[in-house]
Amino acid sequence: MTEPTLTDLLDEANWLEFRARIPAPAQVTDLVTTDQTRAEFVTGCRLLRLDKRKRIDSDQMGPTPIQLMIADMLNGGRFMNAVLEPRRTTKTTSIEAVILGRCTHREDYQVGWTLATLGSKASERFRKDIVVHLERAYPDRSSRPFKVNVGKGTEHIAWPNGSFLNVYAPSGDGFRSGGFDFAWVDEGGEADPDLSEDLTIAVLPTMDTKPGAQFVVSGTAAKYRGGNLLWDTLYGEGAGVIQHAIPDNTDPEELEAWEPDADHPKARVRKLIEMHHPGVGFTSTLENVKRNFDKFPREKFLAEYLGVFGSEGSNIGLIAPGQWERSTVGGEPPAPPKRFTLAIAIHPDGLWASCAAAWRYDETPDDLVAAALALDGMAPAAIPRVGVGLLWHQNGVQGFANRVLAFARKHKTPIIYDQLSQSVGVEVETLSRAIPRPTLTPATTSDVRRGATKTLKLLDDDTLRHWRTPALDRAAEIAVKRPIGTAGGFGFGRPKGDYAADITPIEAVSLALQFLDDTQDQAKVDVVFG
Repeated sequence: MTEPTLTDLLDEANWLEFRARIPAPAQVTDLVTTDQTRAEFVTGCRLLRLDKRKRIDSDQMGPTPIQLMIADMLNGGRFMNAVLEPRRTTKTTSIEAVILGRCTHREDYQVGWTLATLGSKASERFRKDIVVHLERAYPDRSSRPFKVNVGKGTEHIAWPNGSFLNVYAPSGDGFRSGGFDFAWVDEGGEADPDLSEDLTIAVLPTMDTKPGAQFVVSGTAAKYRGGNLLWDTLYGEGAGVIQHAIPDNTDPEELEAWEPDADHPKARVRKLIEMHHPGVGFTSTLENVKRNFDKFPREKFLAEYLGVFGSEGSNIGLIAPGQWERSTVGGEPPAPPKRFTLAIAIHPDGLWASCAAAWRYDETPDDLVAAALALDGMAPAAIPRVGVGLLWHQNGVQGFANRVLAFARKHKTPIIYDQLSQSVGVEVETLSRAIPRPTLTPATTSDVRRGATKTLKLLDDDTLRHWRTPALDRAAEIAVKRPIGTAGGFGFGRPKGDYAADITPIEAVSLALQFLDDTQDQAKVDVVFG
């Protein structure tokens, strides 16, 4: 496939065609390209000598499609902006091309740039990423259309039109006395909460008097979420974003191996890379990515190459509030049909206990939709749904086993439980001594992980339905991502610093969902939800 030259990219049709040659982003805001923005980007590419540098083991040169897309997202003009892309997608180079082009073509354009790592790293990147190419593009210092200063602590580029690119150590100090049109924090995923706060407080006021100013954070996924500069910007209201990453609720079994095999039949990391890594074929090869998959710790690979944020110290809820609210149904829950499941969950210290049910049912369109279809001579079609609800919820565990036993006997259904939970094990021992003994179904660690994943997928698909229940609503609001295993697996966990938090309702619901398709049909019964 022929690639366009830099001159070709000045034409909008060529630009758009080349930009479309990569996988679609997981999320991206408005993409804007104009004659001016394309000219600025091409100028930046020439200053960085992208048309003279081979990208991988081939004769390919020039910018890549993802670089065009990043530029167009930034040209959307939003104030806060986040760029989350895998390693080897040249995201840093694309932003460098944008700012160099803007500084060249716009008067008095002020840029501040830092890395959220070490001060020496910002200086090193400035020299290796930018200065070395500017000097090769203009070997004669006296004829350069800009001045470069590489003095330690004073690194900058100055243009005759009054524009400046300043490089700062990773703190807010360098930014505080300036006024910036473009403030950029690279490797934003490395910023700890203190640095994230310091940079935000220092930078934002410097842009108050700059119409069209932009604050940009770029990087790969971090070990934690809340309080991380990249995560907070990526999911901040109104931010411009571009993100290539797998969904947060990807089944962990898909991440266990590069290709499916006898031990990992659902594994498909290679396929996921092809679907979500915009640098493959342009700046990296599948072989190189596979090599790193084999060498990296799994969590590190998932963060660096598939955009999976960790959940270390996280207080960010795993379930999106909007999705949970959308899945809420008014009124009383219906009686479950013949096929339903019953699962229990207990706080590790026995502070809370829940028993939940999951079932399949058909949802009938509401009266207005049905009436509109009737006018068109159409019969309203039932919509397949999955319902969940609490059968019982209590503080402590006193009497809990008897309540669960009563439900199981009345409904002639097995009791599903996490076999690795010690607090659950005590109650299960009591249940196992009952005569007649109820059917007890132990859930494995894999079931716990898959139950959480299934809950999120059903919410994503708008298939899950629940009825307004304060304990369940609160658990869904506060439950965070709890890492399980080493292949990106997770379950529901308690927020950092709140060990007494009650998430047993959503834990019980997720186990009931996991076993829903394994349950034999039972006689239809009336269930009263607690």
